[in-house]
Amino acid sequence: MLNLSRRLNDGTYPLVFQIIHNRRKKLLYTGFHVMKEEFDSRKRKVNTHRRVNVKINREIRRMYRLLSKRILELDSSGEEYSVHEITSETPQSPIRCFYLLKYISTQIEWKKEISKEGIGAAYHSTKQSLSKFLGNQDIRMSQINPKFVARYIDFLRNEGAGENTVNFYIRNFRTCYNLAVKEGLVSHEEYPFNDINAKPCRTIKRALSREDMSRLLHLHLPENSTLQFARDLFLFSFYTQGMSFVDIAFLQQKHICDEIISYSRHKSKQLIHIGITPQIQELFNRYGMNRDTNDKESYMFPIINPQNAGKKQISAYKQYRSALSRINRALKKIAGDLNIRTPLTTYVARHTWATLARDNGVPISTISAGLGHTTEDMTHIYLKELDTDHLKQVNKMMNNLILNVKLR
Repeated sequence: MLNLSRRLNDGTYPLVFQIIHNRRKKLLYTGFHVMKEEFDSRKRKVNTHRRVNVKINREIRRMYRLLSKRILELDSSGEEYSVHEITSETPQSPIRCFYLLKYISTQIEWKKEISKEGIGAAYHSTKQSLSKFLGNQDIRMSQINPKFVARYIDFLRNEGAGENTVNFYIRNFRTCYNLAVKEGLVSHEEYPFNDINAKPCRTIKRALSREDMSRLLHLHLPENSTLQFARDLFLFSFYTQGMSFVDIAFLQQKHICDEIISYSRHKSKQLIHIGITPQIQELFNRYGMNRDTNDKESYMFPIINPQNAGKKQISAYKQYRSALSRINRALKKIAGDLNIRTPLTTYVARHTWATLARDNGVPISTISAGLGHTTEDMTHIYLKELDTDHLKQVNKMMNNLILNVKLR
């Protein structure tokens, strides 16, 4: 059955055996979790429209046979036994799920199945890091304790990982561990992540000046080159209130209606409306993505190709990640050519829009709405990180206050 009282963050429910004996009940977690509509409660099995579900049904049949065998053994002894004795020598989940790296692999597979490849990629890199730490060996989930986590953090730092990289791996590790706890694969008695702060550290944000933006706009670049495409997408992000690259990549014809771009941010799901300016329309026209087509699913920029050729189809997510790396490399070269010291990435366009809007007297509430922030407090923090140049001028003024004081 599904344990409907434990809905996981991805909308799935743990698949369990419910064992009742002498009016005592116990849930035995299988280590699998599926969507409610995937489970046939009458047949008591998972629908097999996905390949992974065939494996799940095979595994729960194996577990059922082991449970039945254990019950027969206890019955034949002629002695009283408890519901806990039924499960004491029965695997509570597939053997693979007792182990850390193998369990993370099941999570990666599941995220790919539900088209959350970004999270799956994050889990994959974390798994690779943990595997290196463990010397390509695996360990049981029960062996993970505070000392293990502390040693892993020390290992990452000794490898030269920055604090944000360390926190990234620890957050993913902790998330997978928490899922294992929810699925009954590991005890919560000694939680290994107590007192672990894995929040991202604030990094210095940079924005381009109005002059640098003008130089970037008027820079002559080879027609139809990667450099021109990178520059144009950077400008498009600025023109569209700092639209993030992932939202640009997945921007479709259906998001355009009556001279308005309406889309939900990939990160926050916040709905944003942007009026199409002549500059935005010029970039739409330049890349042949006009609004006359009837295909509402077509992309506005040639980044994602749903009809990707070849025997091995490249997922939309992988195409987006590949394009992001390619565009950022091109922007780095452009910054070098223009002698722009700010590390130029697609994200700088977002900070630049926010900074120039503030410097030109735009209210914080308006900037917040434009950025798609859920609260104005978030925008205040966001802009505060951009204030280094302003503070530098203020501090210079304060330093000079005592220079020209006439002494009596």
